[in-house]
Amino acid sequence: MLQTELNSKSLINFCNETLELSGKIALTYFRDIRELTIKGDESPVTLADKQIEQVIRREIEKSFPGHNIIGEEFEIVDNSSDYTWYIDPIDGTRSFVAGKSDFGTLLALVKNQEIIGGVIDCPALHERWMSFDSNETLVNGNNTVCREIDKLENSVMATTSSHEFGMEKWRAYQSLEESVKLTTTGSDCYNYGLLASGYIDIVAEKLTAPHDYLPLIKIVEGAGGIMTDWEGNTLDFDATNVYVLASASKQLHEMALAKLSKIK
Repeated sequence: MLQTELNSKSLINFCNETLELSGKIALTYFRDIRELTIKGDESPVTLADKQIEQVIRREIEKSFPGHNIIGEEFEIVDNSSDYTWYIDPIDGTRSFVAGKSDFGTLLALVKNQEIIGGVIDCPALHERWMSFDSNETLVNGNNTVCREIDKLENSVMATTSSHEFGMEKWRAYQSLEESVKLTTTGSDCYNYGLLASGYIDIVAEKLTAPHDYLPLIKIVEGAGGIMTDWEGNTLDFDATNVYVLASASKQLHEMALAKLSKIK
C-alpha cells in the first residue's frame, strides 16, 4: 500500500506489517539448517538472507517508491531521495546457524544525515524494538527505557565477540571489562534491545557496516542511552569496521570512554 504520510504511527504500522512477513521467512529456515557454512554461494543462510531482504525491499518499493534502499545482499537503489532505508536481513548469522534464538532483522530509515527510525526484530524470541520518535523506544508496542546506573562497577556489559579486536583495541576493551560487574558475550543486535530494556548497561564491540549500527543508534537513544565510537565521536553514515560503544547514560558512557582510552 502506498504511504502518503511519513509520521511515526504510519511508519510503525508499515514496519510491523513488513516484519511479520520477513519473520515468517526467517523462521522457515531457522533450525532447519544442518550445514556449517556461515556464508557461501546459495547456502541456506544466504538464501534466507536474500529472501528476507527481497520481501522487505518489495514492501518498501510498494509503500515508498521514491526512497533509496541500501541492504546487505543486493545493489543500492538510488532514487536521489532524501530518504534511505538500511536493511540487515539476518544480524547474528552465527547464532542463526547454531540454532540460537537471538538473531534479528535490522531496519533504519534515514533522512539526509538524520536517523528517522530504527528497528530490531527478533522473530524467534517474539521481541521487536522500534523507535520512530526522538525520545521513545517501544518493545512490542510498550515504552522501554535504559536502566539508571552511575558506576561502572555496578554495570553489566556485553560484546558479541572480542576475538575480532586487534591487540591495541583488545587491551583497551580489557581495561573496561575489568571495571564492570560482569560481562556477557554473543547475541549481536539483541544486546542493544536488552540495553534499551534495562538489562544490559554497556555494549562495546566492532560492527561491520552502516546497516549493522544505524538501526541500533535509534533504539538506544530513544530509550535514553547514547552510542558513539570508542573515541566518543558520532558514528558516520558510511563507515565500515567501526568500534562502537553504547551505554545506558551519558555519565556511564564517559566513564567507559575513559577506560577505553586509558591504554594506547
